[in-house]
Amino acid sequence: MKIRTFTKRLNATELGKGATNDTYVAIPNEVDLSSMFENNVAMTIEDSRSGQVYVPATSNIKYTQTGQNNQERISGLGEYFRKSLADVGDEIVFERHEDSAGNVKYYLNLVHRDVIVLQKGKTYAEIIRSGALPQYVIDNNYRIDVFYRGGKCTLDILFKETSKKKKTSPSTTDFYDLVIDGNSILSDFTYQDYIEVDIKSKQLDRMLTYTEHIMEWRD
Repeated sequence: MKIRTFTKRLNATELGKGATNDTYVAIPNEVDLSSMFENNVAMTIEDSRSGQVYVPATSNIKYTQTGQNNQERISGLGEYFRKSLADVGDEIVFERHEDSAGNVKYYLNLVHRDVIVLQKGKTYAEIIRSGALPQYVIDNNYRIDVFYRGGKCTLDILFKETSKKKKTSPSTTDFYDLVIDGNSILSDFTYQDYIEVDIKSKQLDRMLTYTEHIMEWRD
């Protein structure tokens, strides 16, 4: 038996919260899934949690090597995301099982994570997933003890302004600075980076994009 696993942490764009409202999983450039999936063919894939099987007759979940902007992606996930109540920072797991006879089955699973997620903008950061953040509110700000760069510290999420992301944006957005010991740490991250606080471990870090594993043994 050979099992290949690809796990992706979801961002707002993949969940259809961007300008295009598309729902998909973006494949990082350094990842090659061409031997895991057949290109541009709707697959039969089972939700390992619920047992529901998505089949080409009623579903269009597929791996595409040449998506928008030449980006590889797994598309057709809108229904699955809605049923699974997927949110930013959650993990979607794809598995390919191949037995010794060459029979292949595909599985997917959505793993909910207890996280707070922000995204760095041009100047400050936007709260993308508030999660447990209201527990740490102080006036218009938030304070939470975290581990960052190997040490325990206090993170202040300080409200800075309400503004439009673009002149053409239909609504305004609240923006925040991330401050530790009186110093902003936003310069530690690049534009559009997702920044998360794992509530269980209290770890503050850039959101991990993906992991992949291959396991193989004799049947």
